[in-house]
Amino acid sequence: MSTAGAAVGLGNIWRFPYICGENGGGAFIVVYMILIFAIGMPIMISELTIGRASKKGSGGAFTKLIGNKKSKVWRTVGLLGVIIAFIVSSYYSIIAGWTLDYLYESFSGKLVHLSNSELQGYFDHFMGSDNAQIFWHVIFTLLTTLILSGGISSSVEWFNKITMPFLFLILIGLMVFSLNIELEGNWSNFFQSETIDFLFKPKWENFTRESFFRALGQAAFTLSIASGTMISYGSYLNKKEDVVNLSAIVVVMDTFVAILAGLMIFPIIFHYGLEPGSGTGLVFISLPSLFSQIPGGAIFSLVFYFLLCFAALSSSIAILEPVVTHLIDEVKYPRRIAAGLSGFLSLILGITWIKVSTLEHSGTFTNVDKLVSDLLIPIESVAICVFVGWALRKKLFLKTLNSHSPLFNEVLYFVVKWICPIGIFLILLNTF
Repeated sequence: MSTAGAAVGLGNIWRFPYICGENGGGAFIVVYMILIFAIGMPIMISELTIGRASKKGSGGAFTKLIGNKKSKVWRTVGLLGVIIAFIVSSYYSIIAGWTLDYLYESFSGKLVHLSNSELQGYFDHFMGSDNAQIFWHVIFTLLTTLILSGGISSSVEWFNKITMPFLFLILIGLMVFSLNIELEGNWSNFFQSETIDFLFKPKWENFTRESFFRALGQAAFTLSIASGTMISYGSYLNKKEDVVNLSAIVVVMDTFVAILAGLMIFPIIFHYGLEPGSGTGLVFISLPSLFSQIPGGAIFSLVFYFLLCFAALSSSIAILEPVVTHLIDEVKYPRRIAAGLSGFLSLILGITWIKVSTLEHSGTFTNVDKLVSDLLIPIESVAICVFVGWALRKKLFLKTLNSHSPLFNEVLYFVVKWICPIGIFLILLNTF
């Protein structure tokens, strides 16, 4: 549940629907599914294996496994994962703060009394208010830090065991409610609905070369790979767990949530004639306009943003954990001090992003996000594959998997050693 919580978050419910809407719907999903299982899952398995074998976070795992603590190359690769996690945590908590604000406004009932133009105005005003964004950024970072300070077993696992099943139930309920609105109660037209046509009938004319890279970036973002998260979680994994089975369950759960999010959001988008590719406004402008028009909209709004906050918090914990683990392993700080310092530094960097310029209406956030998802994560992914395929002993990798399928293990090793790094490199080459 903790590993699934790391993967399931804003990347599924907030990011996936609008990126899917901008990049051809069904065509995007086909490519995304191929990439998440062919590249995303092997890299996740590799990271969990590195963490389990070393019993360390990203910062020290690579050098420990090759028995050379002075190796600058592999130490840099390990530290890059920590740096990526730190940067992502600083702006992820800002976006997560938006969900807290909308949850608060849903609780007060304000959102359901605003027209479309007023909702756009509210969103623009909120994005233009440094103080409002900083306030919710601080609250969300404090929540993340508080849970992290309790440790993985006593706090993080406990949180995810409760919230993840609850999150799935809410999401399924909202999906059924949303589809019922589009179908107007006539479920016999389900397969002829506009949502099914959009999500599951590929329109390749709307899929571009950039869309291919966006699919890879989304797969990496949603699985929290190449950011030290899975290495940190792997370091806490007991020897009895089958890493391959664990990874497969997490990837299936993550993909299932992304599809559910699409089936929840797009029916109401099409029913009310809204734009599928309307960017971040899909969740923060288009959906609130729906809540003001449907019976029980206030409750629907409250439940939806409650769900979004849960998902954001479970991922935020996972994103910041590599930084905490690094301070515990390499600097020897107690967990509470490591969590407090990590949260504080992430908070300060996040405030810097806000003060430099508002996230939605300027290039600062976009540029930072593109730097991480389009460059740093692919580079780190290739480095992880090269490490497992060329630097780490094959026998140690296969033994640490604890998988009982020798044939699959050999195929997986070949994919990690050759297919993943070459595939990612070619995608990078064709993008820039």
